[in-house]
Amino acid sequence: MSENNSVIPKDLTNYLKHYGFFFPNAEIYGGLAKAWDLGPHGVELKRKLKNLWWKYFITSNPHNVGCDSQIITHPQVLAASGHLKNFHDWLVECRQCRKRYRLDNLISTEQFLAFLSQKDKNNYQVKKNCPHCGKNDFHPPRQFNLLLTTNLEITEAKENVAYLRPETCQGIFTNFALIQRSTHRQLPFGVGQIGKSFRNEITLHHGIFRTREFEQMELEFFCEPEESEKWWNYWTEKAWNFLNQIIVNDQKKNKQVDLSKEELPHYAKKTQDLYFNYHFGWGELCSNSHRGNYDLSQHSQHSQKDLRVNGIIPEVIEVSFGVERLMLATLQDAYHEEKVVGSQTERTVLRLPPLLAPFFVAIIPLSQQLRNTAYQLYLDLLPEVSFSLTYEEATNIGKAYRRQDAIGTYYCLTVDFQTAQDNTLTLRHRDSMKQERITISNLKNYLYNLYERHWFEFSQK
Repeated sequence: MSENNSVIPKDLTNYLKHYGFFFPNAEIYGGLAKAWDLGPHGVELKRKLKNLWWKYFITSNPHNVGCDSQIITHPQVLAASGHLKNFHDWLVECRQCRKRYRLDNLISTEQFLAFLSQKDKNNYQVKKNCPHCGKNDFHPPRQFNLLLTTNLEITEAKENVAYLRPETCQGIFTNFALIQRSTHRQLPFGVGQIGKSFRNEITLHHGIFRTREFEQMELEFFCEPEESEKWWNYWTEKAWNFLNQIIVNDQKKNKQVDLSKEELPHYAKKTQDLYFNYHFGWGELCSNSHRGNYDLSQHSQHSQKDLRVNGIIPEVIEVSFGVERLMLATLQDAYHEEKVVGSQTERTVLRLPPLLAPFFVAIIPLSQQLRNTAYQLYLDLLPEVSFSLTYEEATNIGKAYRRQDAIGTYYCLTVDFQTAQDNTLTLRHRDSMKQERITISNLKNYLYNLYERHWFEFSQK
């Protein structure tokens, strides 16, 4: 048992690196600035998070299907979508120290809205000192294009330029007619996609929160105009419920923010962002947008293709989660330091939801002479279960438990000396630390039922 649970609002970068969640990219060469690779436990968490999103939003919903479009994007796609013209942030640079900042991150929301409404933006004066050097001496704000380019030929020329997609949804819109016809779908229906996107960000900070390369989980839901408000309410509620089943330890760290007219993206009728209170403050991790018929109308006009269904251009409700941002929020929410009841010891534990734990079960032998039995049990279970398993050998069972707690493993199965006598194992629960005996003959069914129960409880909301 544990007591005095505490969620620690601190930067977990070193912790997550130590326990194999994230590593700096190319660290042996000094690292690529603000670029991160996934370690063994990070890749398990990310895979489970994406699978859970896909099952919740796509395969468990009768309206939705999936697709997977290319990362390299035709320039005319982004011209039609408005990204070539409108996809930028406002940048300011300190004359003294040359540090660059996104203007909306440097000044208050009220000040930024006042700036957006100002016609003469070239003469805007930033009324805040540089966080780096303390001086108030900035160049006038200027637009910074966020698109990353690539060249498709041996020789570089303007006509050979293509782009790395800034969002996954444009591939859904350009394939809309093909998806609709090939699946014989009638309105309403949705198309989901999970994939990489790229943005030339001004400032990269807070670990994996803001990077040039990231992954998105997006749903574009197509409906008739008169039903768009109903579906807007439905999908914003679903997105909020999904977040609150991922952030399970302190849901006060989540909030919904409706954007003002001045803040709206160029394609949106209205937008509601979902925020998490990270160690550095509030940060957006999901954006829900009522995109109207903007995208399909633009692509229909630029391509001269008919994208109507039953004579109308559908309207679109979008749900867009950032995978890495949701991962970081999940890890920060899960991180606890606590005292163990009846002991002078403390432990660090990741209280991850069971469906997201890098390993659902760890198998651990109590002593060296039991290793062969424990490892054979591990090998027997591996091909027969749908959840993730790991195996650990340790000279001290307490230290083994602490290591598994630290990476979020939900259950530990211990092969001990009683196992040889009655074919039972010790099953230890991560959060309560309670233990029970379970027979080997019933083990697969018992664990399977536990895992399926967790999914059933998740899917009901």
